[in-house]
Amino acid sequence: MATAAASTVSFVPELGAIPSVAAAPKLLRISNVSESTRGWMTLVHVVEADRVKVASHGSISKSFRLFRFGDSQGIKVSAIVYDDNVPCVDGLLLPFRKYYISNAEIRRLAELPPDCFYPFYWVINSDTSIREATDVGLPVLPFYFGLRSYDSLHFVADTNNLINIMGVVVNSLPARDVYVEGILRRERDIIIVDQGKRPIILTLFGDYESIEGRAIENLMHAMPIIIAIRVRVTTKKCLSLSIHPSSIVLVCPDVLEAKLLDAWCTDNISELVRLVFDERAYLDPTVLLPPVRDLTVTTIADVLSCDPFDWGNAWIKGHVEVAWPCARSWHMACPHCYELYDYATTLGTLCLSCGLGIYAFPRAWIRLTVHDDTGYVNVIALGAEAERLIGVSAVYMYASTDDENFALYCRVSRQIKRSKLLLYIKRSTDVIRTETTTRYTVVACYPA
Repeated sequence: MATAAASTVSFVPELGAIPSVAAAPKLLRISNVSESTRGWMTLVHVVEADRVKVASHGSISKSFRLFRFGDSQGIKVSAIVYDDNVPCVDGLLLPFRKYYISNAEIRRLAELPPDCFYPFYWVINSDTSIREATDVGLPVLPFYFGLRSYDSLHFVADTNNLINIMGVVVNSLPARDVYVEGILRRERDIIIVDQGKRPIILTLFGDYESIEGRAIENLMHAMPIIIAIRVRVTTKKCLSLSIHPSSIVLVCPDVLEAKLLDAWCTDNISELVRLVFDERAYLDPTVLLPPVRDLTVTTIADVLSCDPFDWGNAWIKGHVEVAWPCARSWHMACPHCYELYDYATTLGTLCLSCGLGIYAFPRAWIRLTVHDDTGYVNVIALGAEAERLIGVSAVYMYASTDDENFALYCRVSRQIKRSKLLLYIKRSTDVIRTETTTRYTVVACYPA
């Protein structure tokens, strides 16, 4: 890459430059550039810049790098660079900077994504010209990220919907090795929060942990702002976020919204420290999943008609009773991932789910039948939610005799019978569904 000494304009010789004898290209908006457009140039704002990736098919592999640009109209376009042209954009197309781009190859999208209004994508090749825009008085480009509010995350939890979210990183937990479906991977949890004061975990793994995770760790003295693009909402840790293979994590983005959040963080630093370090609110369902209005509640008949839920998890409300007699209201689980285990055969070995060492760890459970005007459904409450319903800890029940546990069960059954609860439920894991014959697990519950 060569850089003109008299200005900050940058060219990529390997991608070609506009011949001096050629007519000046027409400055067009993205929406005016199509397959038939010739001699065009457009001013774009780099919205996303992904890392280099490699796609393989048999013995053939292809390296590529994806970008997303936007213009002053708010129109966005995806761009891709392949193989030998990938090194040519090193140092160029940096996030949030503006560039003049001309003579990229225009290709039509096979299918128009839901949030896309431009039916083409660009291929940056050896004929493409790229230079950074440093002109004074350039149009102000809009904020392109459709950010999801923290209080609406429960609507898309455990679905295939990916969301964009911004937050200040209040804590970065130590990286750890975990097994996921038998494969060892490196993970790191960071805790992010915005003005809504609902701290939530974002799990980084793989390259995201080793690159963005370490960059965040090195900036923790300043509590950096991040924008996480295309991340998944899960209920593995009450309500949390997780990286997806298509995700992009922007650290310290140079946008006004991030600067405003940073200023708010400075004014509220003591409260954020209390929420994250003292109260660990990122694991508290009353913070992450507070009670909802009746308009958000789903009827049991609608829940049962969807398998799996078309819209993800669901809030239900109804009268409850203990589902069926049980000699004890606790089970043995992995102390790390909480997966149910028979310790007669696994004690002293590694958990088959997370790969960590197992030791005796009792966990509370209670199976309930929930009724409303449209039907009934069996659910199971586990861990802290079960202990709140039962009124004693799993450790206490584990130390009690079978007769004492059965007496406790009978008392709890009488107390719970016909009480009315508001519950946020998800589909049970395969192990829980098989061992307890309950299709749905309680994530959070409240008196109705």
